[in-house]
Amino acid sequence: MHNKIISLEEIEKILQSHKKKGEKIVQCHGVFDLLHPGHIRHFKEAKKKGDKLVVSVTPDKFVNKGPGRPAFNEKLRLESIAALSSVDYVVMNTSKEAMNAIKAIKPDYYVKGKEYEDAKNDITGKIIEEEREVKINGGQIYFTDDIVFSSSSLINKYVEPISDEIKLFIQKINKKYSIDQIIQKINDLSKLKVLVIGDAIIDEYQYVELLGQSGKGQHLVASYEEKEDFLGGSLIIANHISEFCDNVTLLTSIGKNCPNKTFIKQKLDKKVDLQAVFHENHSTLLKKRYILKDGKTLNKLFETYSSNKNLLGEFETNQIISYLQTKGNCFDLILVCDFGNGFTNKKIINAISKLNSYLAINTQINSGNRGFNVISHYKKADFISLNEPEIRLAAHDRHSNLSEISLKIANKMNCSNICVTRGVKGIYCFSTNGITENIPAFVTNVIDRVGAGDSFLAIASLCMAKKYPLILSAFLGSIASALNVQIVGNKSCTDKISFVKFVTRLLK
Repeated sequence: MHNKIISLEEIEKILQSHKKKGEKIVQCHGVFDLLHPGHIRHFKEAKKKGDKLVVSVTPDKFVNKGPGRPAFNEKLRLESIAALSSVDYVVMNTSKEAMNAIKAIKPDYYVKGKEYEDAKNDITGKIIEEEREVKINGGQIYFTDDIVFSSSSLINKYVEPISDEIKLFIQKINKKYSIDQIIQKINDLSKLKVLVIGDAIIDEYQYVELLGQSGKGQHLVASYEEKEDFLGGSLIIANHISEFCDNVTLLTSIGKNCPNKTFIKQKLDKKVDLQAVFHENHSTLLKKRYILKDGKTLNKLFETYSSNKNLLGEFETNQIISYLQTKGNCFDLILVCDFGNGFTNKKIINAISKLNSYLAINTQINSGNRGFNVISHYKKADFISLNEPEIRLAAHDRHSNLSEISLKIANKMNCSNICVTRGVKGIYCFSTNGITENIPAFVTNVIDRVGAGDSFLAIASLCMAKKYPLILSAFLGSIASALNVQIVGNKSCTDKISFVKFVTRLLK
């Protein structure tokens, strides 16, 4: 069995000898997380097209079907496939896409299941590129026509059973929408024209090794190992949205002499139209987190802010108000992500409140503004997303239940829809039309919570602006949040393909 498992480099040489003998090469490609009867029959049917069947497998690090997948690691997946008599060779691909393996194998037949025959059904959109690559090398694509099983459905049911709470919620969603309907709704978000308003932040992660207490004092000492920089604040929210929308504008403030201007330009998605007010005296806010890393676990030791002062003078304020007055009503959605770090002030908030576009707002509590940056500073909103401490602080109410607090804020803000994020407790959804729902958290194994609320805000706001029901909007926002907590900081934005695959996996 093990001599069937060949590296991608080795397979090229091995297949050359088979081709010289006139033997036809067949290739199948996929994740094959749970090997089931559908896969076995697929491989048998593929083998009939030629003499040697090569199965290329997607590595663990490129399996983007959401948290907890693959359920079986790449070593087990390779061994399981190699145990089949119909399979001659198994290779681990070296990239996330099949084209790399196709170029190495150069199959006479590239075989996929019948569900890929219509390219519209391929979430990744790669089947067309794969077919093109196969034909460049003289091969052709072939689709098997046999029974189809869902690995995701089987894993959900038998290998990694989901909680009863999640199961009941998924049943509610499945009763109202098919997977195709939800995917279409996700795709329809691209038509929205969005303006993101808020503080620009750079997150710097300083990874350290803890050495212990100082020999000359009582403070702790750590040795520096490495650092990573990420976009934060309104910058990463704009990137989240750009994965789903074609027309995104970001209104923010950046230091004129900011050392991170090039970094921002490189990392901000090309689809985002940056409308920046450049400040003469302040740099872009830099948050440094000093972190002890233990495997995938992150332990934050300390955090510093480069500044937490009001960034905008009268000149900058007038620039922003002028933009809002001339362009603000041209957008389908205005998303205000107010991190309370000096970007907004009373005049700007007043100008935002006068706009007619759909208005979604989050006001965030952090160490620099605790007690001062509350949602009630705004005069109105169509959709509000806050965490539980933030909405309780805004209501000055520590003990009442969330429905009472949400109603109080809804009446004060003339806002019909509110979502309260609650970490591992999920999302509480409140609507003045009487609809309430607790949406469970879809993951509990968290790598880093930073940015989870931002990703929820971005996707849920898009859905609400598109007039989708609150529960569906919050569900899709929760998917984004679940994906976000699986990465370090804001290393990447919410990838649409991974997002759709996770949604599909949950609903199967």
